[in-house]
Amino acid sequence: MADPINNSNPLIDQLGIQNKTKDTNKDANSLAQEDFLKLMVAQMAHQDPLKPQENGEFLGQMAQFSTVQGLQDMQKTLDSLSNSMVSNQALQASSMVGRFVRVPGDEAFLPEGEGNRFFGAVELEQSTSNVKFEVLSKSGEVLKTVGMGEQKEGVVQFAWDGTNNKGEMMEAGSYKIRASAIIDGQSTSLDTMMIAPVESVTLGRNGQQMKLNVSGIGERTMSQVREILS
Repeated sequence: MADPINNSNPLIDQLGIQNKTKDTNKDANSLAQEDFLKLMVAQMAHQDPLKPQENGEFLGQMAQFSTVQGLQDMQKTLDSLSNSMVSNQALQASSMVGRFVRVPGDEAFLPEGEGNRFFGAVELEQSTSNVKFEVLSKSGEVLKTVGMGEQKEGVVQFAWDGTNNKGEMMEAGSYKIRASAIIDGQSTSLDTMMIAPVESVTLGRNGQQMKLNVSGIGERTMSQVREILS
């Protein structure tokens, strides 16, 4: 190829390509992709058939333009997708506050009031007998034992009204649960879950998941939610 393309190249004037020194945001010696296409076509039209000029530099620069353009388009697509995900998270967040969710855990908060207001659950992989829930104080003392008897495969929910085994009302506060069942003739501990309302939501940033602040339980991600209840 001839000398590097610059502002004095007569082909630039012939093709009406804008002088790049007028653009303060670009290198004075740089040309747009369309400009290179015009120059390459003009060069091929004016070259000596017996002494063709090398077009390798043109092709290399065109390939660079295509790569940069592709990356820019990809970035725009990713930005659009990111904005869409944030908007979707915000919509999800507005619909989650106040709803009850079932999440892994063994501790929740018993609020003031009457009737059932403390909820837990287990998920059975098979039908079992003698499913049992126990409510414990933070020190580990068993306050309430609730036998659920034989249960089929699936989710088994537990509700507590705040009274201990003597019928005395316990104070509002945090309590734990544990569960067990007879499986293959042996008493087996079960993984517990808690059911409580969502108090607030934190939108995820930098690719992180949206987090739910579940009353009396703490933060949980959306992937940890096993069920969304009414």
